[in-house]
Amino acid sequence: MHVRIAKLCLAVAMPLHDTVPVRAATRTARLSVSRGRNESKQVQAPPRSPAHRGDIQGLRAVAVLLVVLAHAQVWFLPGGFVGVDVFFVLSGFLITSLLLAEARARGSVSITGFYLRRARRILPAAALTLVVTDIAAFFLMNFIRAGDTVHASLHAAAFTANFRFAAEQVDYFNRAEPPSPLLHYWSLSVEEQFYFVWPLVFAIALFGIAAPLRVRRMRSHHERRLLAAVLLLTGTSLAWSVYSTTRVPEAAYFSPFTRAWELGIGAALAVSASIVGRAPLVARALMGWLGIAAIVYAAVAFSERTPFPGFWALVPTVGTALAIVAGMGDRTPRLAVARLLELRPLGIVGDRSYAFYLWHWPVLILAAQYVGHELSGTLKLALVVGAFLLSCISYALVENPIRRRMRSPAATAAVVGICVTAVLGTAVVSLAAVDRKERRFEGEAAAVPVRLRTSESSARGGALPAVVAAVRTARAGGPIPTGLVPPIGQLKNIPAQYAPPKGCVGLDTNPSISSKVCRLGDKSSRKSIVLMGDSHADMWLPALLEMAWRDHWKVIPLMRLGCNAYSWGESGGRATCREWFRWAADRIRNLHPTVTLLGASIDERASPTTRAATANVIAAAKSLRSLGHLIVIGDPEGQARDPIDCLLSSHPSMARCTTTWPRLSLKAYNEVATAAKAMDVGFLRTRGFVCFQRQCPAVVSHTIVWRDNNHITAAYSAQLGSAFRIAFKQARLRDS
Repeated sequence: MHVRIAKLCLAVAMPLHDTVPVRAATRTARLSVSRGRNESKQVQAPPRSPAHRGDIQGLRAVAVLLVVLAHAQVWFLPGGFVGVDVFFVLSGFLITSLLLAEARARGSVSITGFYLRRARRILPAAALTLVVTDIAAFFLMNFIRAGDTVHASLHAAAFTANFRFAAEQVDYFNRAEPPSPLLHYWSLSVEEQFYFVWPLVFAIALFGIAAPLRVRRMRSHHERRLLAAVLLLTGTSLAWSVYSTTRVPEAAYFSPFTRAWELGIGAALAVSASIVGRAPLVARALMGWLGIAAIVYAAVAFSERTPFPGFWALVPTVGTALAIVAGMGDRTPRLAVARLLELRPLGIVGDRSYAFYLWHWPVLILAAQYVGHELSGTLKLALVVGAFLLSCISYALVENPIRRRMRSPAATAAVVGICVTAVLGTAVVSLAAVDRKERRFEGEAAAVPVRLRTSESSARGGALPAVVAAVRTARAGGPIPTGLVPPIGQLKNIPAQYAPPKGCVGLDTNPSISSKVCRLGDKSSRKSIVLMGDSHADMWLPALLEMAWRDHWKVIPLMRLGCNAYSWGESGGRATCREWFRWAADRIRNLHPTVTLLGASIDERASPTTRAATANVIAAAKSLRSLGHLIVIGDPEGQARDPIDCLLSSHPSMARCTTTWPRLSLKAYNEVATAAKAMDVGFLRTRGFVCFQRQCPAVVSHTIVWRDNNHITAAYSAQLGSAFRIAFKQARLRDS
C-alpha cells in the first residue's frame, strides 16, 4: 500500500465506550405542602443518569468515516487523519461527564468500577481483532511481516503500541516499509493511558487527598478547582505539543503528553457544561455549523505536509468542542447541525465506530500485502464495506452482549482473563510457526560473502561487473540465487565491527542535539575522514571502514538518523535537524579533518520535497567546502517496493525483484553531481554500485543489496570496500 496512507493510519476512530450524558439542565418540581396549600418552589434536582445523545453518535460516525475513507485514499480527504482528534475530544468529554455524574450523585468516584467498565467495553473487541489479525498475518503475509505483526499485537494488548512505533521512528510522511496491520492501535493506547491516569487526577482535583466528600458537602468551588486543574494540564500539554511537533514530529505524533490536551478540551467542556450550555439557541446553532465546518476544512485542507498535532490540531479539536456545545440544553434549534447528526444512518455507524475502526485497517493492509501491489480505489472501498460488515457482526455477537450482560466483577475478571489468554496464546503459537517458516526458508547453509570484483571503469561511473551480471540475469528471467547473505531474517542487523559505539550516531527522536564525537578505523592515524549526514550516509560506513582499515584512515561519524537533507534548510523540516546541522558544521570546523564526506537522502520521486532536499545538499556543500576537502556521496536510486516482500513472495524472480526507474527519477542524483563539479567539490559516484542502465536489482551475486527500499545492507556495503576505495580516490582527485 502506498506509503503515504501510512500516516493516515494515525487517524484512529477512538472508542467512546458509553452512552452520552443528557443535557445538563435543571428541572423544577412542584412540591405539595401541608394544610391543603400548594406552594410553587424551584429546586435543583440531581442530574439525570447518562443517556444516549444522538448528535454525538453522529459525530462519531463522521469522524470514523473520515478516517476510513482517507485510509481508502479517497482523493479529496488528505487530512482525514483528523478523525482521531475528533474522537479524543469526544472521549475526554464523555469520560469526564460520567465521572462528574457519579461524583455528584454519590459524593465519591469508584476507581475500580471505572476500570471494570473500561475493561468490559474495550478488551473483547480489541482482543478479537488482535487474534484474528495475528492468524491472518501468518497465512497472508511473509514470515518477516507476520512476525512483526505478532510482536506489535503484544504491545497493542498492553496498550503500549504508541511507544513501540515511536521507538521504531515510524514516519508517516516517508516510510521505508509497509505499515503494520496494527499500527492503528497507537491511538487506542494513548486513550487507555489517559483512562489509566485521569480518574485518579480527577478524584484528587475534585475531592483532594482526603477521603471522598459526601453528597451534601459537594460545593461549586470543588468543580471550579477541578476546572482549573483541567485547564492547567490542558494548556501545558498543548504547549508541549506545539514545541515537540517542530522538533521531534514522529515522537510527538505518538506521545500521550502531546495528545492529552485534546482529551483535556473535552474534559474542560464537561466540567463547564452547566455554563456553556446556557448559550442562546441562535448562538449554539451557529457554533454547531462552525464546528462541523472546521472539522471538514481540516479533513480537506490538511495533508501529510501539515505539522501535526501541534498548533494545527486546534482546528478539528475546537471544531468538535463547538459541535458538542451546540447539542447541549433542553431544546435543539430548528436549523441546528444536531438534527443532521441525529439521522439514523449516522447513528448506526456511530454505534459501531469502535469495531469499524478496529477492523478496517487490518483488512486494507493485509489485502495489500497479500496481493503485493497497490490496490485500486474501487477494491479499497469494497474492502471498507467488508470491514463494516465485520464490525456489525462483532458488535452484535461480542461487543454488545459482553457490555450489557457481564456486569459483575467476577464476570469482568473472567472476560479479561479470556482476552489475555487468547492474545498471548495466539502470539506464542504464531511466533513458533513463524520461526519454523524462517528456518525452512534459509536452510542450514548460506553462501560465503565475497568481495565484489571492481575495475577503474566501474569506479568512474560505470556499474560493477557483478551488478551488470545481476541485471542481465533479471532480463533473462533468471531465478533468485539460493543461500542469500545476509539471512533474510537478519537484514537489519549490523555486524559489531561496523556498528559505531552507542551514542556516536544521533537519533532524531531524541531532542538532544549533541552526541559523542567518536573515532573509528585507525584511531591513531593523523589523517581523518568525517562522515556527515543521515542514514543514507550511515549505510556507507561499512564500506568506508573497510577502506579506512586498509589505508589507515581515522573515521569520525557525525550523523543523525532521521535528519534527511530536506530538514536541513530553514524552509522545511524540523528545528532539531537544523540545529544538528549547525552543530556538526561547528565540529568539522574544530576537528580540521583531512576529508569530509557528506551524504544524505534525496527521495527518488519528483516532488517538492525532493527538489528542496537537492537544493539543501548543494547549499550544504557550498557552506562546508570552505572548511577543507569535501566529497559529496551520491544518493543512488533504490527499490520501488520493499525487497523483503518481493524475495518472500510466492513466485520471486530476479526480474520481479529488480526496479526499473524512469529517466525523470535520475534527475536529483545528476543535479547534485553537476553542482559538485561546478563547485570543484568531489562527487563519489555510487549509482554503479547498485544499478545498471536504470535497473536496480535486489540481489547481486548471493548478497541481498537492500534492507528496505532505500538503504543497502551492511553486508553489501562491506563487500563494496574495494569499489568504494577506488571511487573515493577518484573523487578526491577532483576535489584536490
